[in-house]
Amino acid sequence: MPLEEDGPTAAHLAVLELLALDLPSSSRADRMRLSPKCIARSAGYKDSNHIGVVCRDLQRAELVTREDPGYYSITWRGKAYLEGELDASDLDVDEE
Repeated sequence: MPLEEDGPTAAHLAVLELLALDLPSSSRADRMRLSPKCIARSAGYKDSNHIGVVCRDLQRAELVTREDPGYYSITWRGKAYLEGELDASDLDVDEE
């Protein structure tokens, strides 16, 4: 289900919430980067292909970015969306 049709699904929110988690202070990374497979397993979804589709939906809305092949991280827009500073009407989703 594309993000723009009915707003975010539970899967969209799970992806954003996982990517928004704070890293441990001992981490050398500056933000969380996860693959759809890791997100699916961590959020309790069996189908990582579905989570891949969700990640691409969120990428088109500029809520996540594709860091490396197969890895995603949250953007400032994604954090703002989770914090209620952006709503669905603020999202500019490009059609593919």
